[in-house]
Amino acid sequence: MKNNTWNLLGHEIEASSKLQTMLHPYDENYEIPATIINGANQGKTIFICAGSHSGEYPGIAASSIVAQQIDPAKVSGRIIFIHCLNSSGFLGKRERFVPEDGGNLNDVFPGDKQGTISKKIAAFLEYEIMKEADFVVDLHSGQGEQFLAPCIFFPTKASEEINKISLEVAKITTIPNLIASTSKTGVYSYATTIGIPGILIERGATNLCERENYEAYVEDIYAILNYFNVVEKTKDINCGVKIIWHKSEYIDSNHTGLWYSDLKPGMILKKGDLVGIVKDFFGNVLAEYRVSEDCRVMYNYVGLMINENSNIGAFGILKHAELVD
Repeated sequence: MKNNTWNLLGHEIEASSKLQTMLHPYDENYEIPATIINGANQGKTIFICAGSHSGEYPGIAASSIVAQQIDPAKVSGRIIFIHCLNSSGFLGKRERFVPEDGGNLNDVFPGDKQGTISKKIAAFLEYEIMKEADFVVDLHSGQGEQFLAPCIFFPTKASEEINKISLEVAKITTIPNLIASTSKTGVYSYATTIGIPGILIERGATNLCERENYEAYVEDIYAILNYFNVVEKTKDINCGVKIIWHKSEYIDSNHTGLWYSDLKPGMILKKGDLVGIVKDFFGNVLAEYRVSEDCRVMYNYVGLMINENSNIGAFGILKHAELVD
């Protein structure tokens, strides 16, 4: 069935057309780059969001590439690309937080239309963008001082239907590690609490934008759009064997100091194995950190200086892992 004109955010977007625009959350002097595609035919609406953390580059690059490539005349449905949600952080070389208020856009939901800019951005997404979407794709990477194995976080605390749809979509990507999540305060995770399925994908790390990572993201985006029949796939992708990690251990530092660790993503650790050591400037050991179960390293901190309450890493518990084709 032929699509209709889309009235969105004060724009009238005709069928078979593409709008490149800057969004302004509730008239704030804050610009969020977006591409909005209204396809020729009716179908699902997919919301693809990158740059919640402004130093996580591969998703930002991939969203721009895919949005530019897509021909609206060959789309069945609608696509909203936000290329860099934390645009001021990106332009100001602030790796993670919104400079104006220090907000973490992965931890500010629900939003507030009368709040600080981070809270306004969250409210803007909920009330103006998410309400249009049938599925949310949240693109991330490891932090600047973090190594990471490619992984997807999928919800387990939403409704049974939302959890199921989200996991099924995770399975059709090229990502091997699927991690069960109970989060509710980020872009995709909050969407699942209001009845919209979604996933968070992680690729790359350490503030790099390597071709292999953003091109793999491009493949995954097309695979998801094809899954919903929004865009026909141009080639088959190898989904590979998946491991669903039903339980993970997250370890935070209780000390500020110097961090020493030899971990790499994918390593297998036995219960009680050393994760790393925090020392003071004089070399005195402040604390040792060890895993509580046999596990695989999903991501880990690699910087020298570490703050109290900083995340050291995430570890998938082997006895709760499920292998799926």
